[in-house]
Amino acid sequence: MKLIQDTRCYTDVCVNGKWFHHDHCTTTAYMLKGGASSNIELAKMPTTESELVDLLAETL
Repeated sequence: MKLIQDTRCYTDVCVNGKWFHHDHCTTTAYMLKGGASSNIELAKMPTTESELVDLLAETL
């Protein structure tokens, strides 16, 4: 699925049993968990949900 290129949009995805939040039009994501969030810098700005999952999987 293509990600909408709008800063008001976001996608939450599960990768290897862990949930991540990605704000569209950025190269960052963070793990959804109670308390402090772990920020992740993605290698590039994803344009599809599958590309987002691949980029997150690379960081785990």
